[in-house]
This record gives sequence, C-alpha cells and structure tokens, in this order.
Amino acid sequence: MEHERAFRTYLPYGNGQEIETDMQENYIVGVDIGGTHFRIGSIDADCFVHVFRKVKVTEIFRSGNPLEDLKDYLRLYLEEERLTGKVKTFSIGFPATLNRERTVVLQAPNVSYMENLPVVEYLSKYFGVPVFIDRDVCMTLHYDLRQLGIPKKGILIGCYFGTGIGNVICIDGKPLIGRDGVAGELGHIPVPGSREICGCGNVGCMESIAGGKYLAKLCREVYTDTRIEDIFTRHGSESLLRDFVDRMAITVATEINILNPDYILIGGGVPNMRDFPLDLLEEMIRRHTRKPYPEQALKLHFVEDGGMKSVIGAGIYGMERMSDDADGIRMLS
Repeated sequence: MEHERAFRTYLPYGNGQEIETDMQENYIVGVDIGGTHFRIGSIDADCFVHVFRKVKVTEIFRSGNPLEDLKDYLRLYLEEERLTGKVKTFSIGFPATLNRERTVVLQAPNVSYMENLPVVEYLSKYFGVPVFIDRDVCMTLHYDLRQLGIPKKGILIGCYFGTGIGNVICIDGKPLIGRDGVAGELGHIPVPGSREICGCGNVGCMESIAGGKYLAKLCREVYTDTRIEDIFTRHGSESLLRDFVDRMAITVATEINILNPDYILIGGGVPNMRDFPLDLLEEMIRRHTRKPYPEQALKLHFVEDGGMKSVIGAGIYGMERMSDDADGIRMLS
C-alpha cells in the first residue's frame, strides 16, 4: 500500500521546523476521511503531528464492510508505528452527516458506502479508548480557529468548497447541530432550474453546481483537453467559470444575509486552486450581500488548504472533547 508519511514531528502553525521525538507520550490519533484521500496522524499535547500518512480512500475501504476496513487500518497503523498502548483516543472526521449524539455516520453523499455506521460504539469497544467523531469540515474549522486566533464568541460561519460544500455554523464556540444532527447543510440549498442529481438523493442541490464535482464534470464534457487543476488558469475568464464562482458567492451570501455573522471563513480545495479568482469571489459575495448591512462591515477570511490541517483539527477536537468530558465527570462527582 502506497502512502505519504512523515516520521518526525512537524510544527502545525510554524515554518515547517522539524523536531525529534521519542514517541513516549500518549497521543490522540486524528483522522480525516475525504472523498479521495484518507489522512491520519498522531497528535501530542502541543498539537505536533507525528507519523503522518496520506493514502487513497479506495486502498482502505474495499471489502464492502467500511467499519471493519477502518478498524483494520487503524490497528495496522498503531502496530506499524509502534503506537499500541500509547493512544488515549481516536478523533475522526467524516465527509458525512452524523446523528445528533455524534456517534453514528448517517449518510455521505460523495462516499456512498458510508451509511448508518455506528462508528463510536464499534471502534471504542475494539480499541478500549474513547472515540470521537464529527463532520470533516468541523475538524478543519478547529484548525483554522486556532491558526487565526479567532475568539469563541459571537456567530461564525465556515464555508469550505471541495468536492461538495462543507459548512459549519458556530454560536459562541458551539457548532449548531440541529434536531437531527444535520444543521448547516448549505450545499443542499435547492436551485431552481437545476436538474443535477445530488448524492443526497435530491435534484438541484447547490453543491452539484458550485462544488468541485461540477468542475470535474466540465473537464469531462466541455474542457476535455484540460486537467481540473488547470481549469482556472486556462478558462477562468470564460462565462462557465465566472458563473460557477457566482454560484459559490450566492451560497456564502445567503448564509451571511440570514445570520449576519461576526466571522466568515472561506476555504477548501476549490478556492485554493491555481489561479482561482479570489478577488472576483469577494466582489460577487459583496454584490449579493444585503446593503448597507451586513455588507458594509463584511470581513472575509480566506484560509489555505493544507495536507495536515484537518488531522491537526481532529486532534484539537479530541482534546476539547476529552476536556469537556472530564469537566462533566468532575461536576457530577
């Protein structure tokens, strides 16, 4: 199995400085499961990443039993990296909706084999340590909040454009979950006139025409001689791409107009593509945002896309969940 890996520890927020480690302390294993890649690393108390790996999702989930495949790979990772007995929890981000209790993966529109998976019960029983799960976009947000030094107060929205559209709404540092656990599905705003079939089962969802899957479709059907990573370099000034950016802007502006947030983060693989027109995206967001407010006071934070950020974010999330659980136990004792 081929994978990218790092045997040393990398500073997550610094200049890439490397430090040696004896791997003697307890770790949180952070995992980011995407539509294409599976990333994993062991996070220490200072948020340093150890033995980072990046592998193809298809190399891990191939038996038809995703829970068994996930358990087997986590066990293999611990054995090969000599981490058995040194892990205090697993923290895993899924590209999916989860139940309110954050114990079961309900549905992953872009990863069809992940549906109704009791991940927490299954993995915690096997490994004998706590397991925390959330949406992958929430893990990314935890990293970005730490990186930008954004306080946990007020209303914050994170809009991440990748294969689909990830969205997080936080109120005073707490993600809005909703009655069923599926709040913030901004990518599933219905678009009049669109007949694109979405992975969620509906027709005409915004992420089908404002996410990376639409760019891939353009490369298959229109720009057949263009690689997706070059699409903005070669065709960014054309109407198909400008309309695509406008739909991204409509998505963000819709949430801004409803929530009037204090902080707005925009990231993901799409706005970080080569020659992506960030200035045009901001111009269009402002065009669609209500005047004079909230447009007049609008401040957008464009965040970079990084190979390890979601793994680090998962580690931060795991630390916070363990701290919250410990506080709850102390309050009851």
